[in-house]
Amino acid sequence: MGVKLISYLLLLLLVLVTGVVRYKKLTTPFKILTLLIISTLLLEISAKICAVRFRNNLPVMHIISITQYLFYSFAYYHLFKNNIIRNSILASIFLFIIFFTVNSLLIQPYYSDFPSNAVLASEILYAIFSLLLFKQMLLYPLQVNIIKQSVFWYNTAMLFFSTTMFLNLGLINYFIKHQLNDLIVYDFTFVINMIFYLLIGISILIDNKEISTYNV
Repeated sequence: MGVKLISYLLLLLLVLVTGVVRYKKLTTPFKILTLLIISTLLLEISAKICAVRFRNNLPVMHIISITQYLFYSFAYYHLFKNNIIRNSILASIFLFIIFFTVNSLLIQPYYSDFPSNAVLASEILYAIFSLLLFKQMLLYPLQVNIIKQSVFWYNTAMLFFSTTMFLNLGLINYFIKHQLNDLIVYDFTFVINMIFYLLIGISILIDNKEISTYNV
C-alpha cells in the first residue's frame, strides 16, 4: 500500500472520527456527511482489495458514484430553504438512479468501464447545487463570520471538487487516447481528494446545531 493511499485513508479516518465524536452536535446535513465518510472509507478499502486480488475494482467505482450522489444530494436537500429546489433535488435523485442503472448495465458496464458518464452528470449537478446554495447564503446572511459557518466550507469543497473533477476526467480521457503516462493524472486526483476531504473535515469540525439555521 503506497504512501499516498495510506495518507488518503488516514485523512478519511480522521474526518470520520471527527464526525463520530461530534455526531450529536451536528446538524442533519453534516450527520449525513459523516455517514457518507463511513461508506467512502469502506468502499475505498474494498476498491483497493479488489484491485489487488481481482485486478478489477470497477464495480466498486460504480457503487461509489451512486452512493456519493445520494449522500451529497440529501445533504443539499437539508441545506436549502426553497421547496422548489428541494423537490428538484429529490427528482434528480430518482432520475439519477435510473440513469446510473442504465449506464452501468448498458452504456458503461460495471465490470469493464469506469462510470465517467455518471460522474460527469453528478459533477454538473454538484456545481449547480453549490452555486444555488451560495446564492441562498447571500440572500439570507447569518450573523456569524463566514469562515465559522460549516455550510461555507462544505459548499466550497463541493464547488472545488465538481469543477476540478471535470478537468481531471478530461485529462484521463486525453491521456488514454494518446497513450501517455497517466501518473500526473493520479497525482492530480490525489491532491483533489486530499483538499476536498480536508474541507469536508473542517465543515464537520465546526458545525453546531445551536448556531446553525440550516438544520431541519
